[in-house]
Amino acid sequence: MYVPNHLKWRILLAQELKEFYFERENSHRNCKRIYELYGRYLLGTTYDTFLNYLNQLKYEITNLRLPSYIVAAIGLLEPLRIANERLRLRKINTSWTLLEMVEETLAILQERANTPLNLRITSRSRSE
Repeated sequence: MYVPNHLKWRILLAQELKEFYFERENSHRNCKRIYELYGRYLLGTTYDTFLNYLNQLKYEITNLRLPSYIVAAIGLLEPLRIANERLRLRKINTSWTLLEMVEETLAILQERANTPLNLRITSRSRSE
């Protein structure tokens, strides 16, 4: 199957999003959530196309890897989304600066870093 280079990068991005944010309890709902939160905006595709990108057997892209800075940015999407929600609730009907957003994101990352790994795992398994 012929797959242009730009399409290969989109496929890798979709698969990386799923790898970071997929939760096993309900795969259809989780793929839909990942698409609604991130895939729609980053890929600019329909949900059906997003699901096609997740079919790893359909495309031959095993020799490609996303650059590490893109993988790191994908990992920061969730903390940035949470920081955005916190600031929106704290500062209703006002805007915030990039510095405030970065400070809030760093606070979230510090909270996660200070939480022992076993507590993160048990709280995650309770929610499943």
